[in-house]
Amino acid sequence: MRFLKPVDTLARHGALLLVALFCLPSCARDSGQQQYLARVDNAELTHEQVLAAVDTSLHGEQAIRSYVDDWIVTELLYQEAARRGLTDTDEIRRQVDDTRKHLAIAALMDKELSAPSDTASLPDGALRAYLDSAGTNLALQSDVLLASYALFAERDAANTFRSWLLGGTPWATALDQAQHDSALSSQLRRVVARQYCTQQSLYPQELWKLARTLGTNEVSFALKTAAGYYVIQVHSTKHQGEIPDFEYARPEIRDRLLLEHRRSQYGKLLENLRAHHFVDVRLPASSNK
Repeated sequence: MRFLKPVDTLARHGALLLVALFCLPSCARDSGQQQYLARVDNAELTHEQVLAAVDTSLHGEQAIRSYVDDWIVTELLYQEAARRGLTDTDEIRRQVDDTRKHLAIAALMDKELSAPSDTASLPDGALRAYLDSAGTNLALQSDVLLASYALFAERDAANTFRSWLLGGTPWATALDQAQHDSALSSQLRRVVARQYCTQQSLYPQELWKLARTLGTNEVSFALKTAAGYYVIQVHSTKHQGEIPDFEYARPEIRDRLLLEHRRSQYGKLLENLRAHHFVDVRLPASSNK
């Protein structure tokens, strides 16, 4: 009996097999020496380096060949630049120093400003307080609807569902009934419950146009589209320029508070560094003409 191995294990073994196949010629010539996939003079590319750089489980042999080809071209050009003395100029050293500084600063910022004490633990009270104090700074740039809608393959199924809603059945209850009704469940193609929608996110376009005509908790007729028949219920509407609902604004508030937190941490970091280092600025005095 044959047993299948986990997918990730197979992918890993497949990657190792590919590397081993590439290694065979050089391994035969360099028995007892470090194995490599490619070599340009004294520079070598090992299979460990390739496995660390290439996701062989996704692209397999072609990814390895492409990486090796790119490495060879890079190494050929680099060695030619070195032969001509272009790797040790003042300009190269300056650029290397600048790159090293930027990489080190990025690592410091990631460590200092991406601390676990971000806004994820902020209580809703703090977020609501920010919304209340933000005023028009958080005003909507476009109309937003809180709506639920369902898509049915046939008109009769859509109208049955609609009749339940018109009779006062709550959306969640009506949906549960539809999903347990074999005739309706087989016709149900898509369901969205209490989701915030804009003109850009609610499609097809005719569904948005219909939704904009509905009042609070009003149920639409069965709208025929190329995909089927939609029934939509609008729970609330916020217009452009109005303050959004808290739930809609929550992600943006968290992002703003996180940005403010990072700016504050950055300011404290610079203040602390200035207190522990000697900083001297000698700019030439500006001439008054």
